Amino acid sequence: MNSTFIHANYSDQVIEEYKGNPLIEALPPIYSKEEVIAKLSYYPMFDVSEREMESHHRFHLIQRLFNIYQVFPNALFLNEKIGTIIRQGYVGRNPLKPEFAKGFTEELPEIQNQNQIWINDTSPKSMSIIGISGSGKTSTMTRILQGYPQVLVHSNYKGNPFSFTQLVWLQLNCPHDGSVKGLVNQFFISVDNILGTEYFDKFGRSNKLSVNTLMPIMTTVCRGIGLGFISIDEVQHLSLKGGGAKMMLNFFVTLSNILSIPICLIGTPSAMNVLQREFRQARRGGDMIFDRMENDAYWRLFVETIWNYQWVRKPVELTEDFVNLLYEESQGIIDTALKLYSLSQLRAIATNREELSIRLIKQVARENLKLIQPMLKALRNGDIHEMAKYEDIYFPFETAVERERIELEKNSFINATKAINNTVSKEQLQEEAMFRLNLLGLSKEKAKHAIKLALKEHQVKDVNELARLAYQYFLSNMQENKEELKEESSPNLRTIVKEGKEQGLSAYQSLKRAGIIKSLEGVV
Repeated sequence: MNSTFIHANYSDQVIEEYKGNPLIEALPPIYSKEEVIAKLSYYPMFDVSEREMESHHRFHLIQRLFNIYQVFPNALFLNEKIGTIIRQGYVGRNPLKPEFAKGFTEELPEIQNQNQIWINDTSPKSMSIIGISGSGKTSTMTRILQGYPQVLVHSNYKGNPFSFTQLVWLQLNCPHDGSVKGLVNQFFISVDNILGTEYFDKFGRSNKLSVNTLMPIMTTVCRGIGLGFISIDEVQHLSLKGGGAKMMLNFFVTLSNILSIPICLIGTPSAMNVLQREFRQARRGGDMIFDRMENDAYWRLFVETIWNYQWVRKPVELTEDFVNLLYEESQGIIDTALKLYSLSQLRAIATNREELSIRLIKQVARENLKLIQPMLKALRNGDIHEMAKYEDIYFPFETAVERERIELEKNSFINATKAINNTVSKEQLQEEAMFRLNLLGLSKEKAKHAIKLALKEHQVKDVNELARLAYQYFLSNMQENKEELKEESSPNLRTIVKEGKEQGLSAYQSLKRAGIIKSLEGVV
């Protein structure tokens, strides 16, 4: 088993139809936009001292670039979609209701006969994501799903015994041969690895069981483990198989409509035709497009983020020329931009230049992106006929695609992102300053009050400066209120300040001479 089992804890629900369903109440809360940005964003650690490490060590550090995750509006939109369809999928599958057990026997004949029951239900059940290679569709899906526990173990619900193991989400890849049996076996193996079951040994290994027999077994397992969501990647492989693609997509429709298990199919543009034709009726959640980025404010936000990670010994400031160059050479494909940026740093370190430049990045692009230069050239020139040769990047104009993009004003979104980061930094700054003031004998309440006064009068970004100013405010209050001095400060501090004053020193100078302020700076 390679998954963490988490004991279910239940929270009160605001939405009426979510109440009284343990499979929903055990899920994380529905977060605000600001909370989602904070939770999804990931910026690896970076220390400027790492620039002084030997080159062979810095080669390893540069790999951190590929762990960066910058949130954009499409991630917020997808997060909202997934959160909605998971919960809506559980609405009709409350294990505490008699209908839950009853469905095991009543739905099985429909699945075995592959009858499609189109439920007159407008709730979003499934969706598809189409995106060019390297656009971040898979990494975004993974990042969102990791915000949910994968396995929840229920034992007691509101004082009543309730034994149930809930598999909240599952990620699969479509087999290269596009076969239904390959996908079903991959499902059994994945569930076994997560839950420690033996479904593959029981059903998958046997050559005697046909696809028509295996599919009902898979659906029964899905319901028995309370599966909340399935993500199936690389669905462009379906287009390689005629009848197999139709059979598999019909099976997805069955899972979605009969069992209310939401499914998200992810693929490159070459999968669009088959998805539009065969999976249309199940995609009540709609389509989502992950195209390459435009050279706009979002692109600059992305470049600003990665530009902070320079392991060359002579870092350079970000300019518009660098922003535009990275776009020109990557055409807004995030994965390509990250590879070019990392390779450029490697080249600068390997040649002892230790500095990024326009010329260096262009040279690295010419030498290391040779295989995709024709594709990039087609994108750069907007040549439809040339782009059509590359199925992983081309969205055919003749195919009608409903592009559901989140409508967020760009400046508002970027300001919200920066506000989250500033809030986190400000809170950390205050906590560090409070810790230092506690070492000097201030109570938590007095330290907090002194910090508040300091921040009200000064724009402080350094913890030492904040602690120093706050302590000065505290000392000023002590002079005005001797009773407070007696309560909050030791006799030694009072004596030090008094003796220093007699010698013409300020309270701060007196404390510094006595080594008190030095101890404050020493805990940085």
